[in-house]
Amino acid sequence: MDAVEPRRDRMVLRLGAQVDLREAPSLPERYRQRATQAIGRLGSVFLCPDAGAVWCKLSRGLNGQVWPPTIKRVDARTLPMNDRQTPTPPPDAIELHPRMRVECRDGDVGRLEGIVLATASGAADALLVRVRTALENVVASPLDPLAALIPEQGQLLMVPPEWAKAAETLTHAFGAAHALRIEASAAQVAHSLHLRDDGDLTQDVYAILGKSPALAPYLNEFRVDVHDGVVRLSGPSLSPRLRASLEQDIWHVPGVLAIRSDLA
Repeated sequence: MDAVEPRRDRMVLRLGAQVDLREAPSLPERYRQRATQAIGRLGSVFLCPDAGAVWCKLSRGLNGQVWPPTIKRVDARTLPMNDRQTPTPPPDAIELHPRMRVECRDGDVGRLEGIVLATASGAADALLVRVRTALENVVASPLDPLAALIPEQGQLLMVPPEWAKAAETLTHAFGAAHALRIEASAAQVAHSLHLRDDGDLTQDVYAILGKSPALAPYLNEFRVDVHDGVVRLSGPSLSPRLRASLEQDIWHVPGVLAIRSDLA
């Protein structure tokens, strides 16, 4: 059994990517009954910002007799992320789409890549925003409010979900374009927490392992895998006390969202 702290445990859900919502403990049991019901491509997320309530809309291509053969039939399902929510999102929920433009009070911030979910509660913990690049081409002077984002260009930032205020869809000749408006300044966005690079986080976790004299005899037996801030440990059998101490040390590494332990 994983020795994690449920209040801190979080997971990244990337819009447009394949997800398995069964990994979220808060998912209502009725959606776990069929193996494929909670698995699919995350087409969009419905969010009630003030409460942090989340509904995930999954789609999955199905084989079937459709014509012409190049058309793929799609099955879509919308799942609430905890038992306290209604089965379907309310009319005022904001629908979040893959790669939708994010605009703050000062202008275009970047693109939405997903959400960070608090797995114990099933509530949104953050919105995952990729800051736009080439800001030097649009920022005329250091006094421009968007100048605060220049050091964060290309970074993934975790902004509070309660900043989300409204979404709009613009239809043009090439399809629909989605935009999310957030109630924040560029400076506030720039001061948001980073979703750290998996490689950097892996190095920091190994460094933590190397600093413990108690773990020195086992150091070559450990394996650390990190994906979107989730640290998975595998390796030797440890005493419960040493294992708890190790995981507490890892929680102190900035950027860790969850710990999964496969220690023998």
